Amino acid sequence: MLKKYGYAGLVFLPVMIMLAWVATIENERYQGREVVVRLQGYDPRDLLSGHYISYRINWDETDCAQFENGVCPRAAFERQGRFYVPEDKAMMLDKAVRDSRNKAEMVFSYKRGIKPYALKLLVNGKEWNAAAGR
Repeated sequence: MLKKYGYAGLVFLPVMIMLAWVATIENERYQGREVVVRLQGYDPRDLLSGHYISYRINWDETDCAQFENGVCPRAAFERQGRFYVPEDKAMMLDKAVRDSRNKAEMVFSYKRGIKPYALKLLVNGKEWNAAAGR
C-alpha cells in the first residue's frame, strides 16, 4: 500500500513543482502595475522569427513619467524581448506593425526589483488582434 502511494507521490511531485512555479510568476506579474513603452527598430527579416515578435524599446519616445521619480528604468528592460503570437495571425500582424504610419507599444507589468512581464502588444493604442484586422 505504501509503495502504491509512493509512486503516486512521485508522479504528482513534478506537477506540484510546476504549479508552484506558475503561481510565483503570476504573483510577480500581478504585483506590478501596467506601464506602456514604445517599441522601435523592427527588422523586417526578423519580425516574425517563428511565432514571436522581437522588439526593442524606444526610450526616447516612452513617457518616463509613469515610472518612479519620472526616470525610465532602462536596466530593468535592457534585454531585447519577444512577444509570442498565434501562427494564423502572424501575417496580419506583420503588415500592421511594419506600416510606418502605425505606432507600436508594449504594455508591461512592472514593479521595481521584479522582472517586467510583457502583457499586451498595442498597435495605434489598440490590442494587436484588433489592429491586425481581427
